[in-house]
Amino acid sequence: MTFEDCLRKGLIKKSESAKERVEQSLSLGDRFSKSAENNLEMQEYEVCEIISYNALFHYARALLFNAGYIERSHACLFLSLKRFYPEQRELLDKADKIRLERHNLQYSGFSADKESAKFVLEFVKEFERTAKKLLKNQK
Repeated sequence: MTFEDCLRKGLIKKSESAKERVEQSLSLGDRFSKSAENNLEMQEYEVCEIISYNALFHYARALLFNAGYIERSHACLFLSLKRFYPEQRELLDKADKIRLERHNLQYSGFSADKESAKFVLEFVKEFERTAKKLLKNQK
């Protein structure tokens, strides 16, 4: 699928009010990130990974909102960000792989261990720092 496909299918849309949602999405990302940390401490590794992805999703949405778009597809979200932030391609490719891992955990019965949960949570914190820096530079 391409960015144009996402637009044509209505999975990504221009929105006049998208930028108003940036701060709320960052706040949700922060809350999910904290919850993921708590679940890692409780050794709830699958839950940690799923909640870490939720944080990642909201940090990514903040970037999309800042670009003036809204989404209706997780895949199209990351595809769009690769278009808007080509210099962040490597980071966004990793984020997209985590999207697929979360899908497998949630819907295919895959399991997670401490190392994978820690890896995902640490990546989300890196993504958070990058997203907030990009947003700050675009103000």
